[in-house]
Amino acid sequence: MTLSGISMEELFMLIQDRFSEANWVVSFKALILVHILMHESNGPTIYDYLIHHSNALDMTRFRDRHGTKGVSEFEQSKNVRTYASYLNDKVLAFKAIRIDHVTQKNPAGSQIYQKAPSDVKFMLLEVSTIQKQLHSVLKNRFESDTLDNEATFSAFRYCLRDMLKLFQVMNLGVMKMLKVYFEMREDDMRRALDLYKRFVKLTDRTDEYLKVARQFESIFGFSIPNLIHAPLSLSKALEEFLDMPAEERAAT
Repeated sequence: MTLSGISMEELFMLIQDRFSEANWVVSFKALILVHILMHESNGPTIYDYLIHHSNALDMTRFRDRHGTKGVSEFEQSKNVRTYASYLNDKVLAFKAIRIDHVTQKNPAGSQIYQKAPSDVKFMLLEVSTIQKQLHSVLKNRFESDTLDNEATFSAFRYCLRDMLKLFQVMNLGVMKMLKVYFEMREDDMRRALDLYKRFVKLTDRTDEYLKVARQFESIFGFSIPNLIHAPLSLSKALEEFLDMPAEERAAT
């Protein structure tokens, strides 16, 4: 439907009908379908529809009203809300930079993939946007007793896939940022320092997330890698350089 020119309104009417059933299994499957469409169909068409219909994935008030034997409806309702919130954040990220860093390889317009960034402000915006997405996906912390079904496990698998790619691109962006840090204008330098500090915190959180995911490595069917990342101990040196008088920085 996304590739044939059929109205996205029609497609999302069908999806939103599933949300109205207030059944966590059905709602999870509908959200997973949206996630798959973002990755495997005409992604920009999906994103543009959701940008202009900001309530289409609003599940903030979702509560399971059907109940499923052996599963905590409270936990699964929370999982549905958190997952929907992440998908909404993917939409906001695409709106901000018109790039889906999870699916696009070396996307046109990206400063992160340039050998020498020509637009520092856009590079910082890219890093910030990726960090917001990573922060959002890391909130999807599925308790082990909710992973006894294909719906929840599929959502976990897709979140893990996105998280690994987002971390990889964030790390690349931070390395590019550090490479040109000492040549930046002071306001850009200040923002870059803030983004670096967030990078350190997000690296720790990502590492913790992967420790949990490794318990299910055999079910995922792929090896979960150890994180390789930029140094985490540069905050003090970067801050000291920023705090120097402008004349000293210029002479360094």
